[in-house]
Amino acid sequence: MDEGNSIIYGLEHQTRALSPQYGESDAIRFLIGTQSLKPQSNQVHVVELEEDTGALHTKVFKHDIGEIWHLRCSPHDVAMLMTTHNAYDPLTSQCTMGVTLFKLPTVDVIPKDLDDLSAIQSRNAEDMVQLKTITPEKPEEEVRCAEWHPVDSNRIGIVYEGCMRVHDVNNGEVLANVTPEGRARLKFTGGKWNPHQGHCQFALLQDMHLKCYDTRTDCAKPSWSIDNAHRQLVRDLDFNPNRQFHVATAGDDAALNIWDYRNGKEPIFSRTDHSHWVWTVRYNTYHEQLLLTGSSDARALLTAAASICQDTDGEGKKISQVLEDGVLQSYEQHEDSVYCAEWSAAEPWTFASLSHDARLVLARVPRHFKYKILL
Repeated sequence: MDEGNSIIYGLEHQTRALSPQYGESDAIRFLIGTQSLKPQSNQVHVVELEEDTGALHTKVFKHDIGEIWHLRCSPHDVAMLMTTHNAYDPLTSQCTMGVTLFKLPTVDVIPKDLDDLSAIQSRNAEDMVQLKTITPEKPEEEVRCAEWHPVDSNRIGIVYEGCMRVHDVNNGEVLANVTPEGRARLKFTGGKWNPHQGHCQFALLQDMHLKCYDTRTDCAKPSWSIDNAHRQLVRDLDFNPNRQFHVATAGDDAALNIWDYRNGKEPIFSRTDHSHWVWTVRYNTYHEQLLLTGSSDARALLTAAASICQDTDGEGKKISQVLEDGVLQSYEQHEDSVYCAEWSAAEPWTFASLSHDARLVLARVPRHFKYKILL
């Protein structure tokens, strides 16, 4: 794929759920979940990019249990994924949310015999193997997202509107429960495991605040917190994979902030390059100075935060930075809110962004920025 061109993949139904296939280290693959209100019409699309030719290959699987609000592939098993979904029950006239674990019947997207490619792509959607569904204790309770534990394949963290629970994936048993103190609790909007600190902390978004809890026991008080991380609602967070105390947040104030949570009074890096709510932020897995953001302004931005990622030489002096802070590239092929942006798990320079109008855009870091980092 040429670094100067993006590749667009369109779907039939609206979308807001995207995940790289974390367990895959060879192929560039992303999974997309659709959000159709029409019963038994939702799907999971597996999209694979051929790096040399730029060709896209897809497989489509049925997701009949409801619209997909969040999707995560397992870092432990390439064929495993889980969806956070919402379904309308005509018998009770209620919407019920849940989290379901699936196994793909095959992970092959590009067939070994390319002559069979057109036949495979034209087939109807296939079935996934449904393994386990976890539902809230109260049917009306909303589920925000579900995240695989970074190292324990038997644990997942599920964020509900009023609490966060660690569940056993085999039987759904609650292993830990995070329920904040106080009667007038603000609702949670999302969260993520901390990949550092022994993989036992889970960070939660709560209105304008970021609070991180120890999941080894039931707890009501955070281990650390950043109050008023944004002037409006916090939409997303991501931990720096290389620096254990750095975390990035995105919010409705159109800002991207990076914090050292040992002292969370002021961000150590802040940009307001979007013109509307920022829904997602992602660190590059290998090159921490590169970040992706997606916004309701229908843009995905590639931003450099090089000044806070500088290393020091043997004398303690900072090594000169190779990139200038700020927006490196704006991707404007979307026509609706960009809800998700994700780096490929297999190739550090390729990423995808997904908008509500069912448009996936795959792109690469421009070559001259790549060479600046590498050379």
